[in-house]
Parts: sequence; structure tokens; C-alpha cells
Amino acid sequence: MSSALSTSAAPAASNAPSSHVWEEATNTWESAVQEDAEGNIIVAGQESVANLIRHRRKRLEQNDYAQRNRRVVRDMIRYMYVLIDGSQWMRSKDPVLPGGTKLEVTVQLLHQFVQEYYDQNPLSHLGFVILKNGEAEVLTKLSSSSKTHKLALQTFLQESLQEGPSRGGVFSLQNGLEVAGRSLGHQPRHGSREILILCAALSTCDPGHILTETMPRLKAANIRVSTFALAAELHICRKLSEETGGAMGVCLDKGHMRDWMLEQCVPPPALRREWMEHGCEMVQMGFPTRTKSDIPVLVHATKDTKLITRTSYTCPQCLAKIQELPADCVVCGLKLVLSPHLARTFHHLFPVAPFSEYIPPPTASIDDGTNKDSNNPQTTSSAVAAVSAPPALAALSSSTAKSAAKQQQKKRLDSKLRLAAPNDDRNSCFACLRMVGIPNNEDGGDAGEEELRFCCPECRNIFCVNCDSYLHETLHNCPGCLLKDTS
Repeated sequence: MSSALSTSAAPAASNAPSSHVWEEATNTWESAVQEDAEGNIIVAGQESVANLIRHRRKRLEQNDYAQRNRRVVRDMIRYMYVLIDGSQWMRSKDPVLPGGTKLEVTVQLLHQFVQEYYDQNPLSHLGFVILKNGEAEVLTKLSSSSKTHKLALQTFLQESLQEGPSRGGVFSLQNGLEVAGRSLGHQPRHGSREILILCAALSTCDPGHILTETMPRLKAANIRVSTFALAAELHICRKLSEETGGAMGVCLDKGHMRDWMLEQCVPPPALRREWMEHGCEMVQMGFPTRTKSDIPVLVHATKDTKLITRTSYTCPQCLAKIQELPADCVVCGLKLVLSPHLARTFHHLFPVAPFSEYIPPPTASIDDGTNKDSNNPQTTSSAVAAVSAPPALAALSSSTAKSAAKQQQKKRLDSKLRLAAPNDDRNSCFACLRMVGIPNNEDGGDAGEEELRFCCPECRNIFCVNCDSYLHETLHNCPGCLLKDTS
């Protein structure tokens, strides 16, 4: 019996792993990401770059209100508080969020969120509340200064790193909602009131009951609550989002978290109940003048801070000097803006229609009758090359068409030739005049995203991937439609 046990235990001991299983895991980004002949980064996985772009566009069209082909009533002035979980749940690292602890990654993405929020909502206000040790601490009050928020976030992160991973205490959701709700309740009715919660805690330690005490007050004040969970979803957060008309998300990876946060920069549709009760209100605004003096003067930075500088903006109503725009005058309360701020605000009411992917018709060869041998592959390829070549190459012989086409793809056609091309030429982008939809490397393969073309439903012009993203996310205008209207 003992000999049998010893012989059977020997192979088991030899097959035992020498290290932990998770230590044998290797990163696959070196094999997944490759470089093509022109130096472009491509993904060598199951999906091509074109398919990844299609999936991303489909996801944005489903989640982003601005990408939908409909016009809705929106609140152009927003008042939002961001509740950041600063408890011990945020002090640990997560393989899904590389680059530090959850708190470090969150603060890093919040810097991008603040910049994008004020770019798309220059007339709106933003504030931050930290939830830690069972309490709610106001980090920054509602203001339109992005510099103040970024500096406060960086200071909070440095202090949290010095405290260590064991600090932070418990997470109290009700205290954060009460603090943000009291501040938002005093804001004007003409703006939307929103609360954005970023939490990694799996439980909340509250002094009362959120569903019976806090949530009715939030609904009465028309405050919309949106929540993003860095770990698992909390039922109370889901209930708050559904009852108040907000959004709910659970982190998949860092890219998903970034996309979800940037989606919250788009103004949500106005609540029908509030719009029917209060209607539309006129908001008085002033256009200040920029002055520069030789002698430094006292300038209002915030209500509690004053600076001495040479450049300032003068309020047209009380002649007070303000440091930056847009802002509310600290003396008379007049909202001070510039015309570009209004233009960037109102583009949400008239979004650019989403472009559809353009699928070119199949190219067919044409027999001119001079060649009787239809089975000759060289003759067929020459005919196809002569038909599919751009107008600038139509006069070239079939023997030089292939070499001239490669040279044309490498040098990207002169702008004069592309502008002189007929309207049915769908191989160049209308905005940047780059060649799209054709292979542009030596091997004749597709150059990643260059094979994608998008067509505007109004003017029927063709745009590349980069211009499609730029027109919808930054410019918010279609050059083809503008040219059509002016002509």
C-alpha cells in the first residue's frame, strides 16, 4: 500500500507548477498592435481598424443624444456636481484600470472631462464633492473656471497619496446627495440640475434612508442623478438613476470609462414636467470689453479671490473688472459671455446629421471590342485599371496605368487635379482632399481606416474618418451643406 502511494504521488509532485498561475500571464499588446508600411498603427486582431471604428460609431449613436437624427429641447445652461468616491475602495489598484489606483485614474480622466465639459458647455457651471470617512466635503463650489477645478483635483490627489492606501474610511452616498442637492436647489430654473456619481464602493453607510428621504427631495427639485460604478453596480445607484432620469454605467475598461464620462458632456433633454410647468425664461447676458492697462489693477478672480493684473474684462453694467470669461459678475451678478460661447452652446440644438457609410458600387470591366480574347487576364486587368482610374489618368496607356496609379497614391494627387475632378468622383474627401477608399501602400493592401468613406445625407459629399469625427465633435458644421446654402 505504501509503495503504491509513493509511486502515485511522484508524478503529481513533478507536475506541480513552480509559480502562481497569474504570474505566468503575458501581455499581448506587442502582437496585437502592429505598424504598416507607412508607419500607421493597425490592430492585428480578429477585427480590423475599420470594424473597430464601425462599432465605436454605432455605440456613440446609441448613447449620445447629439448623434441622433432628431431635435429635442435641451437646457443650454447646466449646473452639475460631481461626487467622487474618496473612500478606501478607491485606494486599491484594478487590472481593468491600469496606470495607478482607481483614484489616480479617476482624477486623470476628470481632467479630460472638465476640459471637454467647458468646451461643449461654456455657459454651464461645475462643482466637485469628495465622499470619504462617512462625510461629504465640498472640494469646489459651482463655478465656470476650469483652472480652479483642475488645481483642486490635483491637490486632493496628492493629499490622498500621502495618506496611504488604508485611509479614506467608508462611503456615504446620502451625505453627498444632501450636500449637492441643497446647493442645486438654489440655482435658477432655466438651467438643468445634475449630479454625477463616480464610486467604487460596494456598500454605503448612510444616516438615513435614501429611497424615502433623499430621493423624493431630488425629484421635487428636478435634479437628475447619473452614476458610474468602477467596481460592481449598486442597486441604490440604479434606482436613483432610473427614478430621476439619469444614466447608469459600469466600468469595463479605461477606454469605456473615458467614453462614458465624455458622453455626459452633451446636454441631456430637458425634463418634460419642468418644461411644461415653468416654460422658457429670458436670461440677461452682457458682452464685456477686454481692456489692457499699463498699470496693474485689481481684478476679481472669484467672489473670494482678487488678483492684480494688467488684462481684464469690464462688465458693461457695473464696470467691474473680471479675470476670465465666461463668468458671473461678482458685483451685479450679470452673466458675462462672448459670441463664440453662445455659438458653442447652441450647436447642441442643431446637431450635424450622422453620416452614413458609403459603399461604392462594384467596378466592372468594359470591352471596347479591340480585344477578342476575353480569357486573357492581362487584358482584363488593363481594362479595369483604365475604367477605375481617376480622370487625371484616363489619358494614360494601359501599360503605364498601374505604375502611375501607385505613384498617384503615394503623392496624394495635387489639389488642383482633385478640385477639377467631376462631382461623381468619390475617391477624395470633400474637406481635406485626401484620397480615401483606395489602397495606398506598396503591397496594395488597405491602409486601415482609409478604406472607410462617409456620406452626408444632405449634401451627398464624401468625407474620411478623421473629418467625420472632426465635423461632429469639434466643428459641428458640414462644409458641404454650408457651401450649398451660400450658393
